[in-house]
Amino acid sequence: MKFKYIFLIVLLSGCTNNKFFGYVYDYDTEKPIKDVQVNINGIATQTDSTGYFSAKIKSNKDCIILLQKEEYEVKKVYRRPDSLGMFSKRNLKKHKIYLFKEESEFSK
Repeated sequence: MKFKYIFLIVLLSGCTNNKFFGYVYDYDTEKPIKDVQVNINGIATQTDSTGYFSAKIKSNKDCIILLQKEEYEVKKVYRRPDSLGMFSKRNLKKHKIYLFKEESEFSK
């Protein structure tokens, strides 16, 4: 009987959508960057004036986040779901993603 319930929980967690979000900042100034093009596994969105982005994604897949903005280096970020097939709120909530300007010594 327990096996049926466990299977149902695993099945539901693998089929749900999950909100994936984060913040994008300039490395040198530490200010949020507006209008960064964010692509998460083919789902396109962009940052707002506070550098915030979010998208609904399939929660049971690894994520490749591609960030692009004119004058900045393109950045790829990889994230994996946790053991329940979800992205925990701590995954990107308080973590900042930094972009480097093209002429920055860190971009080379």
